Amino acid sequence: MPTQREPRRDHHPRDEHENRDPAAGSGSALFSHAPEPEPEATDAAGSAGAEQTGWPWFLPQDGLRHDLMESSVADETDPAVAADLYARSPLVRGAVRLLEHVGEGREVTADGGLPPAEVRALAGAWQLDLGGQELTSMWQVGEIVGPWNALVSGGWLSLDGSWVMPTEGVTPAASQADDPEAFVRFSRALILLLVLDALTQGPDDGGLFGDPDAFAALTHTLSPEGLRLPATIRVALDRGLVPEDPGGDPDMDEVQRYWRTDHDLAALAAYGLLHREMSPDGQDTRYRGTLEVIREIFGALEMVSELDG
Repeated sequence: MPTQREPRRDHHPRDEHENRDPAAGSGSALFSHAPEPEPEATDAAGSAGAEQTGWPWFLPQDGLRHDLMESSVADETDPAVAADLYARSPLVRGAVRLLEHVGEGREVTADGGLPPAEVRALAGAWQLDLGGQELTSMWQVGEIVGPWNALVSGGWLSLDGSWVMPTEGVTPAASQADDPEAFVRFSRALILLLVLDALTQGPDDGGLFGDPDAFAALTHTLSPEGLRLPATIRVALDRGLVPEDPGGDPDMDEVQRYWRTDHDLAALAAYGLLHREMSPDGQDTRYRGTLEVIREIFGALEMVSELDG
């Protein structure tokens, strides 16, 4: 998992999109930004096909999972069902809890986060595994940083010197029980704005590379078995999966493709947008996503592409 660093708090995606529906975006940009061409059928290892076509060697060799992306979304037919699905997202659940924690306002540290004592209390209440690290800053805990950044980016929390307070936000922070449809809008905006912020930051600041390989990988997280990747490049090398350069050595460009993709997936998992689990032997990492979240991630890519275009 990448180290979570303090994000830039001088940049607010909501300022650039304040006149646009925060839940807009169909995610169609995924397929125009995905690796091309798609792979042909190969042997079980698949690395030979990846070398020939440019398809990522570390992804399943059946191409983009258009079928998984084209499934219906619950909020199109039943807001109550959709609200329940979004409420299960660690990001959305964390945002709701943070709003409750902040209440009418709380003091923040010089770096704009909650004090370590409060973070430790939240981590205990949320049953977060801190991995034995010595906690000195909120920015070490991705499960809190993700919801916090989303709330700040969307204007639901406002930082003023040493104080954080709740504010109106781009859409009401509705209660799931009282207004499921409005809660869905709130949830979608949280996801979209967090990913927008991550895409416009550098990876060294806790952001994303945003490469086509990562977005292609996200389609495979929707499969029933999720997406399984070698846990480290060392594992991939030991398995003979990494394509070779003309000299017969591991192709460092291909190593970088794997590393950048895994970085982005791990960051999204740390922020509560994907589920990440390690195999018992530590050799593989499995990522699982949900359709409602993945579509918002692609919507963010589409919006960034429009700004860059």
